[in-house]
Amino acid sequence: MKRKSGNDVTRPSWLVAFAPPTSGSWGAGAVAPRTSIGRASVGIAIFSVFAVVAGLLGIGAGTAEARTLDGVRYAHASPGAPYRQTWTSPRNFVASVWSPSMQTQVPLLVQTPANGNQAAPVMYMLNGSSGGEENDDWTHATDANAFYANKNVWTVTPIGGAATYYANWRRVDPAANFRYQVKTSRPLRWETFLTSELPATFEGRHGGYSFGRSRGIAGISMSGNSVIRLAENHPGLYRAVGAYSGCAETATPTGQLLLRNVAFVPYGADATNMYGLPGDPEWAAQDPVVNAYKLARRTPALWISAATGLPGGHDNPADRSVRGDVGKLAAQVTAGGFSEAAARSCTVTLAQRLAALRIPAVVRFPAVGTHSWGYWQDQMHQSWPMFARALGA
Repeated sequence: MKRKSGNDVTRPSWLVAFAPPTSGSWGAGAVAPRTSIGRASVGIAIFSVFAVVAGLLGIGAGTAEARTLDGVRYAHASPGAPYRQTWTSPRNFVASVWSPSMQTQVPLLVQTPANGNQAAPVMYMLNGSSGGEENDDWTHATDANAFYANKNVWTVTPIGGAATYYANWRRVDPAANFRYQVKTSRPLRWETFLTSELPATFEGRHGGYSFGRSRGIAGISMSGNSVIRLAENHPGLYRAVGAYSGCAETATPTGQLLLRNVAFVPYGADATNMYGLPGDPEWAAQDPVVNAYKLARRTPALWISAATGLPGGHDNPADRSVRGDVGKLAAQVTAGGFSEAAARSCTVTLAQRLAALRIPAVVRFPAVGTHSWGYWQDQMHQSWPMFARALGA
């Protein structure tokens, strides 16, 4: 992206195709709407929100059913065989990639490009705070496979990383280190894996690896923070970035409270093992809002979104994300409503920061929507035309 004199930035090609923002959506340079939820009340509510989520959904360290890959006998990678793949259908397979930094294998759910082109762009799809346990992943909770079936792009969804923020941790955490498919006695190095080890290994076997290969990344909730941070810390690695219902703050009291309770309450992990005690400089060093200026170096096609938390069309028993589970629906409307409102507050802050820096982004604030898969599926659909343009897909 070329800079003009002063603070003006040329509009990248992926943004040119989009109409001027309408109600509920706005682009770079616009003034963010005021959030109706005060910062203090958001912070106070966050602890109770995630405690409620944990209680209603039965999520906790050691209690997850871990069904996502149950019954799938996939070949595990090892130091001597760093990449293995097991076909599950003509277009889908489970890959296993060895992580030298964590000394463990990481499973991936993969769908091949429609045109069979091994060198097609790669779209990495990160899961939320569960890391994809209990079928709580893009493949099982949304129509991602069907949606991408006619797209000339790889989709790659890592399974694992619950309560890790897909970050590089300082110390071993007794809970986060030993969950489900990904277990290691070394400090977690998810950022290293996602930005270096995974692309080099997976892409190296499918079309060739290079830093400049066309790739994108999208995340929801917890990983809505992660994808922005990864793009900032590795300028130019991703051509498209989607952050749906994330909280991109870690240096603020609200951001820290949210992060600690996403990591601690449901899963028993301690975020101190990740970035240190409150006030440690690492919290600001990894804050996507603080470091948003880094996105100006090589600006990706950037799409960020969060709804109001008010119930909408996906909050009904027949929806794919609910599947008739009345208890889950109740949690989705109550705790999921508060969670989405908190994410919206954080997203407004990020959008204001991007606008102040004149970094182009497409921002969406839907009038209704809870913190749940149906609405993230909607954002996946809506952001794809922009991503396809940026990726050359």
